[in-house]
Amino acid sequence: MSFQVNDLTEDDPFFVDARSTPYVAVGEGQKVYWKDCILKIYKSTDTSKPIETLDTASDGEGLVLKGTTVWFGGKNGKVKEA
Repeated sequence: MSFQVNDLTEDDPFFVDARSTPYVAVGEGQKVYWKDCILKIYKSTDTSKPIETLDTASDGEGLVLKGTTVWFGGKNGKVKEA
């Protein structure tokens, strides 16, 4: 997988200023944190078909590397980039 999903290390107060889904993170080497989201991972050069899909809403964090685009969706999902 081009995007490694890790366990979420932040708690609810961290997400006070988070963005709601849907949200797209274009890889620049930034870390993203999410709560209650489904994910679709794309090559940044081709966002017509995901290379990986995580259909179960989850919490997590990961590093979005250059060349990767991650779409976050889900009812009441929250995403924060750092």
